[in-house]
Amino acid sequence: MAAKARRMRLTPELVARVSRNVADPGAGVFAGASLAADTDHDATIAGLLADAPDENVWLFAYGSLIWKPACEVVEQRTGLARSWHRSFCLGWDRRFRGNPEQPGLMMALDRGGACKGVVQRLPPGASTRTFAKSSSERCPSSRTPSRRGG
Repeated sequence: MAAKARRMRLTPELVARVSRNVADPGAGVFAGASLAADTDHDATIAGLLADAPDENVWLFAYGSLIWKPACEVVEQRTGLARSWHRSFCLGWDRRFRGNPEQPGLMMALDRGGACKGVVQRLPPGASTRTFAKSSSERCPSSRTPSRRGG
């Protein structure tokens, strides 16, 4: 007997009920940080894709990327990341998940456990372009001290 498809419980309508628009306070909220340049993102992407076959690049989505992919995907499947679990391990954020008056916690994957999510296959030949879009939207700043006199 075929398994019955499950519906996602978190819908865009539910997300809209708690969404709030807050003005961007800028990169200055990170003491000693500087914005990542396009060359920083390009170097990260090149490292990630160095050994990846262009026709078969998959991303693991475990949060908002599940219902709001940052790039075009041609296939999705449920997935499990073994030895990794969702955690508020990135600490307090005053720019992307909060503001100086109301900081928000940042979630990421941390060692141990397991995390259910969705694996998303990128279109063939689009991996560099797709990663560039996803990387610049998901990692817009560097939390390391600036090397430019800061």
